[in-house]
Amino acid sequence: MGNLLAGVWGSESVGSGGSKRKVEEVLGEDEDLLDLHSVLHTPKKRKFNSTSKYIYKTLFEEGRASDVTVVALGTEWHLHKVYLCQSPYFSSMFSGNWSETNQSQINIEILDDNINIDALHLALGQFYKDDIEVEAAQVIPLLATALLLQMDPLIEQCTGIMLETINLQTVLQYHEAARRYGVVEVEKACKQWLLHNLLTQVTEHPSTLRHIPPDLMDELLSSAHLYVMQTEFSIYVMLKAWVFLKLNPSWEGSHEVAFLEAHKFFRNRTEPGWFLEAEGREFSTVFTALRIVYLIYHHLDVEMLYSDRILPPSWLTPASMHQWYNMLRIDQGKDRGPSEIPEEEFDKSCTRCGRVLANSGQHIWRWTGYNFGLDLVMTHDGSVLTLKRNHRSEYSAQPPRRYIMYRVTVASLNEQKQVVYTQTTGVQSASLVKNEEIRVMLLDSEVKYPLLLSANFLITTNQPLLAAGGDKTSSVAPSLPGPGAFNDSCLQRIAQ
Repeated sequence: MGNLLAGVWGSESVGSGGSKRKVEEVLGEDEDLLDLHSVLHTPKKRKFNSTSKYIYKTLFEEGRASDVTVVALGTEWHLHKVYLCQSPYFSSMFSGNWSETNQSQINIEILDDNINIDALHLALGQFYKDDIEVEAAQVIPLLATALLLQMDPLIEQCTGIMLETINLQTVLQYHEAARRYGVVEVEKACKQWLLHNLLTQVTEHPSTLRHIPPDLMDELLSSAHLYVMQTEFSIYVMLKAWVFLKLNPSWEGSHEVAFLEAHKFFRNRTEPGWFLEAEGREFSTVFTALRIVYLIYHHLDVEMLYSDRILPPSWLTPASMHQWYNMLRIDQGKDRGPSEIPEEEFDKSCTRCGRVLANSGQHIWRWTGYNFGLDLVMTHDGSVLTLKRNHRSEYSAQPPRRYIMYRVTVASLNEQKQVVYTQTTGVQSASLVKNEEIRVMLLDSEVKYPLLLSANFLITTNQPLLAAGGDKTSSVAPSLPGPGAFNDSCLQRIAQ
């Protein structure tokens, strides 16, 4: 019985197992059919030549079905009026009562030396496609061509490429082109790049420094927003090297050697008189951009100014008188610092100094030189910039409270030395008692180092200044009272 049951159960088990396999086989076949169906009905992507690529290749590069030939710089392009009419230049040519309207060949006279065959090919090809690849070295010729052919979208693309690629190698070329073609946005960006990098990147590369034109140098040095490394005297030293490089166009070497050679050049001059009044008159306008009253803050600087024989006494003497006058006013309690003045006036009169903060660690420094007994110490601790009026025993006669105006600006740069972050206090006024410290700026937590720091200060009462040289007004000497006024003042003291 047991064997019978076992046999029965066994046979059923086998039968059941067979049925299960059949079901699985059927299901498997259905799944295979579903997979095949999915494969058959799932779109497969294969990249064919796009319509724009086909148009570019067959119509532009091969010139099929061309109805007009454009000739420029000895080269022919077999093109199509319907595409060229995207430009007002060609649209007006083909639709008006011009001699070219019904001609099959158009000759374009190229008078701009920036335009070349490669730029023409790129520009004309843009009528047939909607993307572009341009190297920075080719962008100026392409911009010139786009302006000639009145291709506004291409002009915008060139402008964008230039803004993205301003660096040490391109900045002067871009600035010249932007001025020539009226691309204000690029001109402004190039000037900003130079204001941040003139005293750092550019001075380290004599070949670039040499090619700064005088009018641009004058514009940069006249700006209160120039990032000066250390003090105003560093600008004077840079200008000496710039003049030397201009007068010796074939000289090559490192910036360290260039500065030494410039120093020797002026010390060894055999011509009589002062450089800017003799053979260097062409550079006088640029030198008037110097804030000469801030060049005579250290006795060694004064000695160099006179031994170089660049700036004539007619410039230096009024500056010395100006500082002496300010010192007397402070000593006699007549001047405790500037009151609030408009920013434009502050920009014309402030001293310019700065430094590079290499890392986020603590930095404590002062800018050396005579500051009318006001010892200002700046501190950076990674997140905060502070300013302290440090009281020194030798300045015991100083008034208990001094007034100053200041502006501090910081900037982080990317690999091309373009500004990626900037922060400024704007023009501020402060009154400081002895040893008082104030917070100047709270830095953004995302700030990147190294950090450029520019500081502008005004620590004496602002005075109208006289012209230094040429026709340009310069911060050299105050409008002091006339001789009669001094005589009246003397008589009053004698009478007392």
